[in-house]
Amino acid sequence: MASIKALLTGLVGVSLCMANISGTVTDTGITPISGAVVQLENGGQTATTGADGNFTLVASAAIIPVNGKLLPNGLSARISGTLLNVTIAERAVVEVATFDLNGKALSTVRQSMDAGTHSIALPQRGAGVYLYKVKLGNREFVLKGNSVGGVSSGSAILSEGPSSNYLAKQAKTTAAINDVIAATKTGYLNYRVVVGNSDTSGIAIKMIASAGTVTDVDGNVYQTVGIGNQVWMAENLRVTKYNDGSLIPDFPIGPWYGDVTTPMYCFYNNANNSDSARKYGALYDWYAVNPVNPKKIAPTGWHVPSFAEWDTLQNSIMPYGTTNNIAKILAAKTDWLSFCNQTKNSPGCNLTTNNSSGFSALPSGCRDGFGEFLVQDTTCYWWSTSESDSAWARVRSLEAGGYDLRKYVAPKGQGNSVRLVSDN
Repeated sequence: MASIKALLTGLVGVSLCMANISGTVTDTGITPISGAVVQLENGGQTATTGADGNFTLVASAAIIPVNGKLLPNGLSARISGTLLNVTIAERAVVEVATFDLNGKALSTVRQSMDAGTHSIALPQRGAGVYLYKVKLGNREFVLKGNSVGGVSSGSAILSEGPSSNYLAKQAKTTAAINDVIAATKTGYLNYRVVVGNSDTSGIAIKMIASAGTVTDVDGNVYQTVGIGNQVWMAENLRVTKYNDGSLIPDFPIGPWYGDVTTPMYCFYNNANNSDSARKYGALYDWYAVNPVNPKKIAPTGWHVPSFAEWDTLQNSIMPYGTTNNIAKILAAKTDWLSFCNQTKNSPGCNLTTNNSSGFSALPSGCRDGFGEFLVQDTTCYWWSTSESDSAWARVRSLEAGGYDLRKYVAPKGQGNSVRLVSDN
């Protein structure tokens, strides 16, 4: 027989959606925003703010398949309110043991059930997170729920019986949410922030007014933000055609040594799926943004910024902070690798304090001259239209461990991100 340790090991990779989350959505001042949709992205829980801007996300009940498959032998379970709903494929004695986060056994319920779906009344508990070990013969799995009915699933595997020590270890190592809270409202930039507490209240979401949207020739719609006297896209460009409708050539797949001198684009790791492309945008070589190229990748009324226009952006964001935290002002509140070793003013240190400007920079990485994809989750590079010499051009960069909007030169054949600025 496998031990309870093996049972808990079987939970690795399972999505945990434990949440009792509430807060208020306002503008960058203190004015409440009503009608904003707030969502826990991985868990799927959704709420809409009221007139006072308040919201509450109550973890909904769900069974989450392990590795995309249903539990063996027709087993499934979910917690709804004070009921544990269990589906079994054959007659069996079902035992449900309840543990607190310290691994202490609180109660045990046993019922004999025929094949089908049944409800077991769980003991009333105070607010908090509890573990429920469900055993059917020699098969058992662990669910993790809170007092309002949230649940996560575990795989059904063999075990000799409960072990409070291992349950306590499991509780302590998986108590936190690993999710993102997103808020959307017409007229405001999309808001996303990492959350990591299992019971969170009093979250303050401040949404930044949008400067409108712009649509590229592929039909992609981008949010925009006003910073100083400039208006910038709040997302990286992901268009695959020039604005006259002709195709931008793809980067060749595999090593190519950067010796091509024609416009090209690709997506990171050549992943063309819509989620990755929308999130990080495309990577372009400098020849695609070369201002003397008669074909333009920017929609009418927009352009790739010069190095001087990047300087203007840097100077304009000073009201949001100081020279020592420019990177945090521009970086998004999600997806940056944790990095506090060198400076606490870096994008990777306490992501919740990032992005006061609304620029929403993500670590989109690059493709180097050898065809390798690098540094996604730690770095982003953006082209300017300004050349350094015949083979190199100027870029701006943010890094997870840095504090400034860095200045570099890069080979023109490298694949970097592109942000556009309005002509007006």
